[in-house]
Amino acid sequence: MVSNKQAFLLVLLGCAALSVQAQGMKPGLWEMSQKPQLDPAQQAKMEQAQKAMANMPAEQRQMMEKMMGQRGMQMGMANGVISIKTCISKEQAEKHEMPVQDQGRCKHEVKRDGKTVRTHFVCTDPASEGDGEFTFDSPEHYTSKLAIKRGDKAMSMSGEARWLGSDCGDIKPAATHKH
Repeated sequence: MVSNKQAFLLVLLGCAALSVQAQGMKPGLWEMSQKPQLDPAQQAKMEQAQKAMANMPAEQRQMMEKMMGQRGMQMGMANGVISIKTCISKEQAEKHEMPVQDQGRCKHEVKRDGKTVRTHFVCTDPASEGDGEFTFDSPEHYTSKLAIKRGDKAMSMSGEARWLGSDCGDIKPAATHKH
């Protein structure tokens, strides 16, 4: 069973990291890495969650991996960095759309300015909101800054995404965000 903490992390990453609309992205497998900037108490909780995931029974880990795979993602956590692999279909790349999780019941506002995409999202399950800024250096790379708030807790993340290749392997493209 996925814990509330794990589910919230999936929603945050799904809504924030994947809510970007692509600008000339290549179709295929992408890896998005995010480094949370946390206060000491939150950092301790993140380290606990990482240890819990590492010590998770194989059956439970497989169940979580299967659930994420069904949403078009593969996730890892190491050295304080959260890494997500996702597949962008040819159609999504042509329409300049990124997959986004339906979980979290989120509404997104997206604004483009040249190579920069700014997004604001509000989710109801769990209640959270945030802002992201994504700067596309090329069709194969972008950097990101995220600020996320849930209740009285705030988190910021910085990261980057890079295109790994045209073959997505076992990772299937996720649903596309509808405005």
